[in-house]
Amino acid sequence: MKASTLLRLWLTAMVVIGTLLAAWLLPAQARGWAWAVGVLLPFALAAVVLAIEFALAAALDPRAPRATAAHVLAVYAREVGVSWRMFLFEQPFRATFPEPPIERDPHRPAVLLVHGYLCNRAVWRPLLASRALAHCNVATVNLQPVFAPIDAYADAIASAVQRLRAASGAARVVLIGHSMGGIAIRAYLRKHGDEHVARAITIGSPHAGTVLGRLGHGVNARQMARGGAYMAALQAALTAAPRAKFVCLASRDDNMIVPRASALIPGTRHVVFDRVGHLAMVEDARVWRALAELVETAAA
Repeated sequence: MKASTLLRLWLTAMVVIGTLLAAWLLPAQARGWAWAVGVLLPFALAAVVLAIEFALAAALDPRAPRATAAHVLAVYAREVGVSWRMFLFEQPFRATFPEPPIERDPHRPAVLLVHGYLCNRAVWRPLLASRALAHCNVATVNLQPVFAPIDAYADAIASAVQRLRAASGAARVVLIGHSMGGIAIRAYLRKHGDEHVARAITIGSPHAGTVLGRLGHGVNARQMARGGAYMAALQAALTAAPRAKFVCLASRDDNMIVPRASALIPGTRHVVFDRVGHLAMVEDARVWRALAELVETAAA
């Protein structure tokens, strides 16, 4: 199943359930507002889930020194806003947006964007709209089915790399992956090698696993659990040549990658940010600037 289809079904179910429950529980004179409760339910559930994530992250991997309440609330509020727009609008309804046209120019950097868990290519719309990568040939890929094993995504990435190389004339591409997308890139490299890859950039990817992986649904979520066999196998398979091509972007306020140091591969270049949550990293102007610089230097 596609992520867009799953999210539309979830939204519909939440609105219907919320409306029916409100119509049942509200006083007779207020039942005309039951539809409003149904519409607001998905927003409320998303905010509650994120609050739980931030609480667990703070409890299991507290910052040193601890972040102030104002700091955490600011990061949380921004993450909620981004999540509302992404999961309730962009990804369910705008996943078929057109990509920028590919120019056949082997000297123009070629970039493939790989989304994360329970997401689709729409997560990259703000980055593309920012034009931070306007000097590049940029393509996206959808990882499907939503809850498949991560190794199943390796061939999808390989096909996307081949299409981008053929269309652009570039010998090698830069791979950028957010969250699970970075782990899918590692699965691709393990299966297909790094010959066609100039650089691999990961954004908030759980390279050493995350304790929250055990709470997710699907094989791919469990594979990202901390201490799991899958992440250990990927780590053992990462040889010196592909390791040298990795750059890891991470946030000290990540609400999904716990412990947060899991977003870093030892022995690679790291760029660490403050005051930005897990999903909001793909919309952060500082991250966009870092991506543009890393793509440019990879092409050079």
